[in-house]
Amino acid sequence: MLKQERIKKVSKEIEVLIISNSMDFTTDLICIELNKRNVKYVRLNRDMFNKYKIKVDIENTSMLVEINGEKYIISDRSLISIYYRAPVFLRENSNKILDVEKQLYRSQWMSFIRNLSIFENCRWINNPNATFKAEDKLLQLKKAKEIGFDIPYTLLVNSLSYLDIKDDEQYVVKSLDTVILKYDNKELFAYTNIISGKELKKSRLDIAPIIFQKYIDNKTDIRVTVIGSKIIPVRIEKNNIGIKGDWRLEKENIEYNAMKLPKEIEKKCMKILETFKLEFAGIDLIESNGKYYFIEINPTGEWAWLNEKSNCRIDEAICNYLLIKDVK
Repeated sequence: MLKQERIKKVSKEIEVLIISNSMDFTTDLICIELNKRNVKYVRLNRDMFNKYKIKVDIENTSMLVEINGEKYIISDRSLISIYYRAPVFLRENSNKILDVEKQLYRSQWMSFIRNLSIFENCRWINNPNATFKAEDKLLQLKKAKEIGFDIPYTLLVNSLSYLDIKDDEQYVVKSLDTVILKYDNKELFAYTNIISGKELKKSRLDIAPIIFQKYIDNKTDIRVTVIGSKIIPVRIEKNNIGIKGDWRLEKENIEYNAMKLPKEIEKKCMKILETFKLEFAGIDLIESNGKYYFIEINPTGEWAWLNEKSNCRIDEAICNYLLIKDVK
């Protein structure tokens, strides 16, 4: 007991634990807002774990972290929430074989993050175990349909022989998971593509499976950011009309216009977060001729660009939710 009391006097008891990466600008916005509110928080960057001194005490469900001589206590006594911005697994885009130390670092520290689920009496945004399950695109579509969302006609295939396609019709092709590749010292990222049946017939699908969808014409993209019970939807347009194809390929004159969703669509957005046990997510919908289609849900979705472009102040909404003391 004396030892515990001595630690309390020299250590800062933390209200909010942040797990991120040192280069993550989105997390910077949260830290700035928490500083404004004088919240006691500590940020652990997964690329700097070897710079910290960490001790987890299972008996007392507490963790002592020392960073540059400063000590922080994370425990059920003071911890309100954990903001988890790191991915549940790391995608390696280098063609170099990782050395043994780096392999060990990645596997064991990622396991460490998952094991922080011992802190059960705080609010997680989001628990990594829930995030892992929610990242499966096919499961997302299955659950969305069960909830009552309309979804595009979708197949996962690795052979053209299973597709009934016509040369003059257009189709949506996307990857099953985020694709980041290294080629000729350049980084390649795969976006959602709209291609004709004629082009698709020339493609090789045996290398990797693809998600194939019927193209929905005359559409407007909608990004719905959900934080707890707060829903922030914006229409993504160019010159006040929807953007054909993947809007992320557009660089200029994109408009992010605040909007109001129909009540039944709001309820379905809330339901899919509940289904995956998420407290935060970015949901992509499209609207076509008055009908709303679910595209996907991202449990670690980016939102900093919305803060800048639409003044939605998602940073404030997240911090408000991080500081709610009652856990659902």
